[in-house]
Formats: sequence, C-alpha cells, structure tokens
Amino acid sequence: MKYLNELVSQFRIDKIPMSPCTNEDLINVRKMISDQTLPMAYIEFLETMGNGTDHTFLRGESCFMDELLELNEGGAELLAENNVPLKLTSNDFVFWMSQGCMFCFFKLDEGENPPVYFYSEGKKKDGFYKITDTFTEFLQRRYIKDRYIFQKRE
Repeated sequence: MKYLNELVSQFRIDKIPMSPCTNEDLINVRKMISDQTLPMAYIEFLETMGNGTDHTFLRGESCFMDELLELNEGGAELLAENNVPLKLTSNDFVFWMSQGCMFCFFKLDEGENPPVYFYSEGKKKDGFYKITDTFTEFLQRRYIKDRYIFQKRE
C-alpha cells in the first residue's frame, strides 16, 4: 500500500475495523468507467475499506460500495435539479455524496492520487472547485473532521 498507508495505520492504532470490497465489487466499479483507469489511491481505499468502517468515519455519507455505483448519476441529477450549466463528464468520477445536496469527485486523468473537486447546491454560483490537492488528503481531513474541508482551495 502506497497512498493510504498512514491512514490505514492510524485506523489500526485506533482499532477501527475496515471492510474491504470484494473482487466482484472492484470489477463492477471498473465497468462504470469502461476504458479508463481508476487512480491507485482510490483502488487502495476500495481494497481496504470499500465496504465501510465500523466507526463514525464517513458514516451517513454515500461513498461505500452499497451506494457507490449510483453516485455519478446522483451528481448529474443534482446538477440538473439545480438548473446549473455545469456537467459531469466521463472523466469525472463522483466518489462521495452527502444528503443528496453535495458531492465530491476526481478526474480520472489527474494521476494516481488526484485532486478532489466539490459541488454543493448551497454554493451553486461557485461551480465546481478544488478542495484538496489529493484524494488521500480528502480522507485524512474527513477522518479528523476538518470543518474547513469544503472551502475553496486556491
């Protein structure tokens, strides 16, 4: 493990059980993106905790296998409902959604540990904007419950 080593080690220290996704789950996620490749940091996430954690980490947020396959569609629907001119492309992968009113995604062509972008119906005028420089940073900041995570990154 290259990208999530520090976070997974912290989970083990904190005795947080992690449920990996299955090989079949991984195959289904890869089918969603057809000929594109998932970033390695995200694959590590799926392989270590893709079916959730027995903890408050990301609890109540849509990001694990039980909802993951519907998130791109959910993001597109949210944009349509809000009548914004923004569109998700086949290069955008929605991996996190909360309350049906905000979502995060990364671009499949921005490296093995890509930046994370955010949209919220409460911040429509800002469009999509970057909130973290890497997917790993997103997870670490969610774990420490960083309340400033959804602010625009310059």
